[in-house]
Amino acid sequence: MILLIGYGTFGKKVANLIKDKESITIIDKEIDNKDDLIKEGFRVVVGDATEEKTLKEAHIEDADIILILTNEPQTNRAIAELVCKLNPSSYKIARAIPGYPEIYEGLDIDKIINILESGAKEIAHEIDEAKIKIKLMNLKEILLRGKREFCKNKDNKKATLLILTHKNPDPDAIASAMALKTIAEKWEVTADIAYGGNIGYDKNKAMVNLLEIKLINIKEVKLDDYCIIALVDTSTAKQLDVEVEKLDVIIDHHQNPDLSAEYEDIRPDVGATSTILTQYLKELNIEPTRKLATALFYGIQSDTDYFRREVSKLDFEAASYLQPYIDATILNMIENPEISTEVMEVIARAIMNRKVIKGNIALSYVGEISNRDALPQAADFLLKMEGISTTFVFGIVGDKIHISARTKDLRINLGEILKEAFGGGGHQTAAAASIPLGIFSSVSDKEALRKLVEEAIRNKILNVMGVKEKS
Repeated sequence: MILLIGYGTFGKKVANLIKDKESITIIDKEIDNKDDLIKEGFRVVVGDATEEKTLKEAHIEDADIILILTNEPQTNRAIAELVCKLNPSSYKIARAIPGYPEIYEGLDIDKIINILESGAKEIAHEIDEAKIKIKLMNLKEILLRGKREFCKNKDNKKATLLILTHKNPDPDAIASAMALKTIAEKWEVTADIAYGGNIGYDKNKAMVNLLEIKLINIKEVKLDDYCIIALVDTSTAKQLDVEVEKLDVIIDHHQNPDLSAEYEDIRPDVGATSTILTQYLKELNIEPTRKLATALFYGIQSDTDYFRREVSKLDFEAASYLQPYIDATILNMIENPEISTEVMEVIARAIMNRKVIKGNIALSYVGEISNRDALPQAADFLLKMEGISTTFVFGIVGDKIHISARTKDLRINLGEILKEAFGGGGHQTAAAASIPLGIFSSVSDKEALRKLVEEAIRNKILNVMGVKEKS
């Protein structure tokens, strides 16, 4: 919660700039438009902030960030003294008063803002910075608490922290896990990285091998061997290959989380989890190694489709920060790995089996395959064909039908389409889903199976899209 004290001309500017960041309580002696502010979502306390009872009425103890913005020097000093007494752990930002350079001397004020030089936008920026500082303080406390528990039970524990990625991890998940491990090690907290499923995509394999990333398959892990469990790049149980009773940390950029943890940093407005972890590194003054920087840069690049989809200002800033540290030679090798024979065969099948609807939607069934990561590569390849703007490639892997989709049509949201059709999800321009083979598993004739699967998947997709095939 942000506590804003002083709702004058400057306080109003600040309130308007930060009102979408989190819950805000406003304190002032006189507020004419109290009802309007309440309708906008503000909590309002009318009273004298130099009195302890007013600050307690505003629940000062719940405030993470406190802004002292009146233009009266002695009033600001009195408020600052009370704030430091009642909530010493909060991040405190105070307004500088011309002619009173020592007004806050002896007080633990985190930032003094000169409004003539910087103004309301600087305070809004400082609030963002403060929120990251507070988050990292909380993260550090959780990890150090785990370290203390580990030290008490060394004989029964493998390491303090286990970092989990989603199953079949992509570059963003792998890079984010690397960064969190680096941060943990700065605080002398031991950590391992584990994943479920497999690393089958050629570029992902190249990334792990070339950057020498140490990963453990979840099948080889006992959760009880760790004091703290963190999850990166997903916040849903659907993407885990293991059931976790209690998560301590979740860092993610996807919407609709169904898991919870003591520490959560979930930002759907950011294009990649690697961006969030890069921000952590910058704030902690941890200079990334060439390998870590290359991984994070590629994680951001791949999850935003080379900054073409769902990208934010923070993603560009993170990439710009990482760019001087990356190994361009290794990055090029990751982006252009040798393509396995199976992937080439799946791409060939996707081309041969494609059915084009309305002239620009290509659907292709590639049969039974062993490497599900060949599907998105085939979907990408079909998208390069002349006239094709949307692709759906699907095949059978084990006892499931896997679907991968790509589009360059901005009117289409593939994540929503596959979510509605099959309970899948993803981004607007790239998405995936998987469904149990079910009753189709009893069909032994491959040609009959092909017809059944192809027709069922195609009809469902086209029905959700509202597209009718020509008879």
